[in-house]
Amino acid sequence: MQLQKQRTKQISTSRIVTPPFLVAFLMLAAAAILAGPVARRLNVKHAKLHLPLKAPLATLDEKVILPYRIRERHVLEPTVVEALGTDAYLSWALVDTSVPPSDPLRFARLFVTYDSGGRNLVPHRPDICYLGAGYEPAQPHENIEIEVPSLAPGSRKLPVRVCTFVQTSLRDRVKESVVYTFHCNGRFVATRTGVRVLMNDLTNTYAYFSKVEASFPKATRTQCIEGSRKLFARVLPVLLAEHWPDFKAAEEAARRGAAATDQPPRKESDPAPGRE
Repeated sequence: MQLQKQRTKQISTSRIVTPPFLVAFLMLAAAAILAGPVARRLNVKHAKLHLPLKAPLATLDEKVILPYRIRERHVLEPTVVEALGTDAYLSWALVDTSVPPSDPLRFARLFVTYDSGGRNLVPHRPDICYLGAGYEPAQPHENIEIEVPSLAPGSRKLPVRVCTFVQTSLRDRVKESVVYTFHCNGRFVATRTGVRVLMNDLTNTYAYFSKVEASFPKATRTQCIEGSRKLFARVLPVLLAEHWPDFKAAEEAARRGAAATDQPPRKESDPAPGRE
């Protein structure tokens, strides 16, 4: 009878401890280890800290973006700000005083947002936002590079995304194009996927992204791309120098702080650093 019970137990155990069970068990065990000492040793950081702007976006100096002048500073409705997930933005209607009134690039719209910290932040994009405003894509969106000579060497080929929409409620179906780019953790990227990859870098302490969006209501898609090149050449260097945080410096400071915390406390009998 006792022998029969032992055989039954062995059979039950063999049914549970299958190869898939062992694989799953080992994966869970490895995850538990990585979530603890090994994760700390590898400097893995899941939740990101907030990195403030050097100066609010709304304080961007109009004089430094000449020949563009501000026609109107838009204040977004509270519901729109809530949907954006951030109150750090500027929304300006501009006029390019260097071109004649008849030029389709004379009037422009500039929209900049900034968000930082948190976990798995989802950037809002014209691709989706325009659909909710009664537009539909007029042609496939595309990711391209435009030359912006005013940026630092090595960064002058700016990745941007170009979207062209048509307003379905209008009888003449007027088209409107938008060109935008993201500046995320010190780098320019054109897509939400690119932002997510940078935001989810497990070795970083901080995370932020800023979307810069330009449109020209009276311009064609090709003209909009050219107009964005000129507008970005004026705006992006100012954002880099005066507003966006220095991500590299912030991360280096965080690593120095972490290294100092990991050092064991010095005993009074120990010689001071650099002295024997």
